[in-house]
Amino acid sequence: MPPKSELKTLDRATMAAAKVPKEVSEPSAFIGDRGEFGPPLFAKLVPFAVHVAASIYEERRDRLVNTNIIDELEILTTKIHDTLRSLNLPGSLQALEKPLGLPPTLTSHAEEIRQADAIPRLQRSFSDTAKLKEADEAIFSEGRDLLQTEASENERLSKKYGTDRWSRPDSKSAGAKLYSQVGEIDGYLKSAANSDGLVINKFRECEDMLRMLSSSDREIGNFVPSSRRVAIPPKLEGEVSQLRNSLNEFNRLESRRKRKIEALREKAKKDDINSSILAEAARLEREYPSQTVVPAHFEDFFEQRLSKYDSDIQALKSEAEEQDRLTSQLESANASFVAARKGDTSSREREQALQRLENAYFKYKEIVSNLEVGRKFYNDLAKIVGRFRDGCKAFVYERREEARRLES
Repeated sequence: MPPKSELKTLDRATMAAAKVPKEVSEPSAFIGDRGEFGPPLFAKLVPFAVHVAASIYEERRDRLVNTNIIDELEILTTKIHDTLRSLNLPGSLQALEKPLGLPPTLTSHAEEIRQADAIPRLQRSFSDTAKLKEADEAIFSEGRDLLQTEASENERLSKKYGTDRWSRPDSKSAGAKLYSQVGEIDGYLKSAANSDGLVINKFRECEDMLRMLSSSDREIGNFVPSSRRVAIPPKLEGEVSQLRNSLNEFNRLESRRKRKIEALREKAKKDDINSSILAEAARLEREYPSQTVVPAHFEDFFEQRLSKYDSDIQALKSEAEEQDRLTSQLESANASFVAARKGDTSSREREQALQRLENAYFKYKEIVSNLEVGRKFYNDLAKIVGRFRDGCKAFVYERREEARRLES
């Protein structure tokens, strides 16, 4: 250890240095309404009108894509299945083409049903839909009860003071908009309840066959009888080939449509309006500096933005025309097929069993789609009844305050 005389005094180390942010030490550089000294203090805050406008656009976009395009495409697909059921297809063709065992199409459908855990899935969806409906009804009832309570209070005060002294408008006149919403929302709920009942009945009609499809291939094979005929007669081969080709055209159309629907949903999902609507808001502020920007100012912008879906809407017509052409082709091919088989009952029982199973599969797909529509409806309705209830609360509060002032 060196002697003390050789020890050097160490300077105290500064562990932390206090620094005043420039926003505090030089505030003038960060405050301004034109940015001449730097960005304005609240420059990053988005005006409320822009938030509302963005919500309006998203709602219109979703309604356009889901209601005006996707729902129409799914209605066309439902018509395909209705046509096939009316023609007893593909059961009649499958019974003849494969008189023994299970047709590959049916096997794949049964596997899909098993993988989806179809019946428990539907039952859960029915339960979830019922809960959403109950929640909407509870919120709606809360708002309606508030209106009834306020009306009773006003009537009591009117009787107490007399109509001459208690001259303010009655409840229904004062809250005309809210009272009109009562009828509208009640109509929505009744219509939805009717639709829910139809979907439940649709499930009950096919539940037995769905359970059969959910079972093993061996059990399905035991359910489907074998045909007495093991070969297609030569006179039928041409009609069978023509009908099979027409049926395959329908299947290809449906597959393309599914891909188109998925692409549309992805297109809408990626349609992010945030940066564009901020640029539009800035343009409006520059062009109309003396006006406050409100959602109505974005109407032209909405129209231009939504025009990107015009081609998808126009494609609906060609889609329907192509389906009509294929339907006529299929009906003609099926008529020739039925005429050639006239009097042949060798595969009738097998045909009926296969058709019942195929019908159940397509019914399952329809029910899944119906339940998804119902779920979305009740979620959207939740926003409507929520605003209705909040409006009722505000109305009742204002009326009570007004009553207190009148009484005093």
